[in-house]
Amino acid sequence: MKADVSRVSLAATVALALLCFGSDAPAQDAYPTQPIRLIVPFPAGGAIDIISRNVSAAMGKELGQPVVVDNRAGAGGNIGTDAVAKAKPDGYTVLAGTSATHGVNPALYPKIPYSAQNDFIPVSYWGGVPNVLVVSKASGITSLEQLIAMAKREPDKLTYGSAGNGTSLHLAGEMFQRAAGVKLVHVPYKGGAPAATDLLGGSITMMFDTVAVSLPNLRAGKLVALAVAAPQRHFALPDVPTFAEKGFPSVDSSTWTGLFVPKQTPAPIVRKLEAASTAALKQPEVEKTLKASGVQEQMMTSEQFARFVDGEMAKWGKLVKETGVTVE
Repeated sequence: MKADVSRVSLAATVALALLCFGSDAPAQDAYPTQPIRLIVPFPAGGAIDIISRNVSAAMGKELGQPVVVDNRAGAGGNIGTDAVAKAKPDGYTVLAGTSATHGVNPALYPKIPYSAQNDFIPVSYWGGVPNVLVVSKASGITSLEQLIAMAKREPDKLTYGSAGNGTSLHLAGEMFQRAAGVKLVHVPYKGGAPAATDLLGGSITMMFDTVAVSLPNLRAGKLVALAVAAPQRHFALPDVPTFAEKGFPSVDSSTWTGLFVPKQTPAPIVRKLEAASTAALKQPEVEKTLKASGVQEQMMTSEQFARFVDGEMAKWGKLVKETGVTVE
């Protein structure tokens, strides 16, 4: 009797699984049948928004349905990211995750509303813009070695500006201090633009900024680039060495973005989105636009991107813990 009950229960379980598979598979095969909403957790007009709009537009053509950008800014990217974490995992609400939402924020914010590691599937890396250490031309500083020597002669005198506490520009400075064994004074601003203005005016000694933002002033001869915080030289600054070349490989900081979906999103949908992303990034117009914005592309599979994200969270988590950086 018990054996019969067991067989009936098993048959019922298998039948239910087959029924679910049968009903879900056609829907997943047909995906997408309606527009996809891409939540960008930062304001329109920034580097993340520019990358997201260009890649998502090309993805829409690949998928046969528009990928509509929805800017949900606030709390350093946490508001928009949390909205996707709690969205239905059907492939119709996806995220442009970043070096903030899936790198710094999990360690920086004590009460983050989502789990960067457990609530998402990394689908595709879209691109990044490395930070570069710049000084004003008027400062007379021409090399990283000269700057480090000055900082060691006069600890806690040289200043560096940033877009605010806990931003990548701030943390790049912390990373540099630890690697070079120098002590600098951090001057946080409400955004990168006012910091850059004060740098040009001589109110601060230096700052880390993205290559894309710094390029106009570098080309105009108003700023001098000392080193790029990336493993390889940037195509727009071929004559500027990396920190790694100068003996500081740990100074590696960039603003990046990529596609994420809620954790329980079916594998066939993830694969379709990954394929569409890869195809979009290979389109000449997308490559041209991203390159003009200073974005460095790097093709990664979903698995490679997941390992990259794990590495970013470990790197920034360690730095935040060791330095005691807060968002206050």
